[in-house]
Amino acid sequence: MAAQSTTTEVRRRGGPTKGDQREAQILEATRTLLAERTIDELTINAIAEAAGVSRTAFYFYFPTKQAVVAALLDGLWDQFGSTHGWMDTDGIDRDALLEHHRLVAAVWREHAAILTCTTGGNSVDFEPLVAWVDRAHQRLIDALAGKIARDQAAGIAPAGVDPVVLAEAVSALRDARFPEIAKLRGAAFERALADLTSVVLRVVYGRIG
Repeated sequence: MAAQSTTTEVRRRGGPTKGDQREAQILEATRTLLAERTIDELTINAIAEAAGVSRTAFYFYFPTKQAVVAALLDGLWDQFGSTHGWMDTDGIDRDALLEHHRLVAAVWREHAAILTCTTGGNSVDFEPLVAWVDRAHQRLIDALAGKIARDQAAGIAPAGVDPVVLAEAVSALRDARFPEIAKLRGAAFERALADLTSVVLRVVYGRIG
C-alpha cells in the first residue's frame, strides 16, 4: 500500500497545478489582448477579466503587466536563438545571412503583437521589458562581434573598426527594419530581406558578396 501511495503522489506532482493553469491563463489572455490593443492601452483589470481570475489573483503571479509580457518574451528566447546559425559561420555566406533574416522575420511575423511591446512607447522604459531587450541585444552583439572578429583576423572583413561597434550598428539597423519587414508579403518581403542582407554585408565587409 505504501508503494502505491507514493506512486500516486508522484503522478499528482507531475501534472500542472492549479497555479500553473492560472498563470497560463494570464499569459494567454495577455497574448490575445495584445493582438487588439497596445501595451499602453492594456490594463491589469482587462487581463484578469479575460483570464477569468481576480485582480488580486493576478498580482499573486505577476507584479505588473510588463512582467507578463516579459514572460511571453521569454517564451521566444529559444526561437530567436535558433536563428543565429549565420553567426557561427566563417566568411560572408550571403545565402546563410539571408536565411537568418528570413527566420527572424518569421518570428516577428508570428509574434508581432508581443514583440511590438519592445519597440517604443512609454512601457518599454520600465523593467522588466528593458531587461529582456538588453539581454536580447547583448546576445546578438556578442555572437555577431565574434564572427566579425574571426573574419577580420582571417582578412575576410576589413579591419579598422572594432567588431563590437560594427555589431552594435547592425543591431540598431535590424531593430529599425524587422518590425516593418514582418508586415510585408510577396515580392516586397523578398526585396526587403535582400536589401537588409546587402546593407549588413556592406557594413561588415564593405561588399555584398
